[in-house]
Amino acid sequence: MLGIFRNAGPARRIVIGAVTMAAVGVGLTGVDAHDSGASEAAHPRDVVAAPVVTPALATTTTTVPPEPSTTTTTTPPEPPVAVGTPDTPGTTTSPPPVEPPPAPPPTTTTTVPAARVEAAVGPSRQEQIEAIADGTGWNWRAAGVRLTVGFYPDDCCHWGIYESAREILWIGPSAFGDRERLRYVVLHELGHAWQYNTGRFDELIADYKPWGRSTPSAALEAGGDCIATLWGATEHHYWVCPAAALKTAARRLAGDWS
Repeated sequence: MLGIFRNAGPARRIVIGAVTMAAVGVGLTGVDAHDSGASEAAHPRDVVAAPVVTPALATTTTTVPPEPSTTTTTTPPEPPVAVGTPDTPGTTTSPPPVEPPPAPPPTTTTTVPAARVEAAVGPSRQEQIEAIADGTGWNWRAAGVRLTVGFYPDDCCHWGIYESAREILWIGPSAFGDRERLRYVVLHELGHAWQYNTGRFDELIADYKPWGRSTPSAALEAGGDCIATLWGATEHHYWVCPAAALKTAARRLAGDWS
């Protein structure tokens, strides 16, 4: 967008155009069925009565027959049958021993410290534009100039505008897309602030007539690019200032109005 130079009473402003640019249960019970051995009673021995001897007068001998022998046998009880095994007398089954589960490995808790992230905190946008302005050597603060980040409310959305009525440099967010662009925009608009603070519009307009910049708007925009170049801008928008024009602008910045 071409530069705009507007008259609003004593207030004028210069505009630079904008370029639009994350567990299974086992079925067996642990019954130990021990064999119960037969508890046999001791067999009593046969008792035989001793013969009785009678005196000589007796002529007969009486023999007492032996008492019948008695043997008592206790029938052993059948051993218990383990649950889940064949009902076979005399057979017992115990479930296989259950191996205890292996002991779990010791639990260790390692606390890893959170990675320290160095916050890449750079200067704010306001600090950036003020640093650029401070590098010019012109005491813009003493001149009453203010810098602010944002689009000029009445004419959005240019890279930059100098509002002469309130002496405010409006640096649009779109100017921050490129470092060199930002430098150029700040320096160009600050050049306009310098022009307005001199109050010498007749001389400033006449300076650029040799290059066909005869209107106030064209002359001041050309002068703004020359001043920005002298202050360190590497880009331009309105004009590539020739050496002679740069020399003229340098004299004016030094206070030479002859």
